[in-house]
Amino acid sequence: MKRVLRTAVAVKLSALLLALAAPGVASAATDAYIDCSLQSNACFGDASSDSGPVTFMYQFDYNGLDAIFPADCTNQNVCKFYCWRYPGPLVARLLVYDTNFNLLTTTAWVPALCTQQDIILQ
Repeated sequence: MKRVLRTAVAVKLSALLLALAAPGVASAATDAYIDCSLQSNACFGDASSDSGPVTFMYQFDYNGLDAIFPADCTNQNVCKFYCWRYPGPLVARLLVYDTNFNLLTTTAWVPALCTQQDIILQ
């Protein structure tokens, strides 16, 4: 019994020493926002992180619409699009990656409006 107890104490003590000796992992704050409520055919977004440079990409769910994205919106503060034949509502979110393309965070899905011509919504 004493041998089992000594082994258990040694294992717990070594685990404690290992935990104390391990370098601390500091969590970096990552901020991201997206807003598609100002006008139709555009979403505005940005992202930053305390850990260094980030890449942010827009993701859209435009089921049933013919949304056209004339330019790559990666790392752009404004992402423009339009719906030539089938306008309607869609949703968008921002995905934020670190320099190794590990996903850091995503925003919540936000509503957007896709139309043939830009409409100021506010």
